[in-house]
Amino acid sequence: MKEAGLDHEFRYRGVLDRPHKIDFLRNLDVLSVPATYDEPKGLFLLEAMANGVPVVEPRRGGLTEIVEKTGGGILVEPDDTAGLAQAIFSLWKDPALLERLGKLGLEGVRRHYSAACMAARALEVYGSIAAPNDSGPSAGFSR
Repeated sequence: MKEAGLDHEFRYRGVLDRPHKIDFLRNLDVLSVPATYDEPKGLFLLEAMANGVPVVEPRRGGLTEIVEKTGGGILVEPDDTAGLAQAIFSLWKDPALLERLGKLGLEGVRRHYSAACMAARALEVYGSIAAPNDSGPSAGFSR
């Protein structure tokens, strides 16, 4: 950032505890962490959207599914810096869209990624593994 003359635009906040992280996220207009690889988890997206912050991300790994499922952001093509900048700019110039995506993300996280939803899905998966059938993972094995 210093070499680009933008060090005044950057402020390192260190490691934040939960209340400070929530406060930090709620003060953002938009979050973008443009992954350069297929990010498998995207927890940072869920945290931002759970606080009503829309996201702008490349179509990579788990990020794509999270943004599509929640509706809480804009996806751009991977490694397309102009597209990324344009998507962020589109939110800056359209406060109504910014607000709508923030609300969609918040609702989408609650609907699809709450602890209750994840626990129910885990039970579903475990149940399908434990249930004897002819096509499951234990097919062909005797007990």
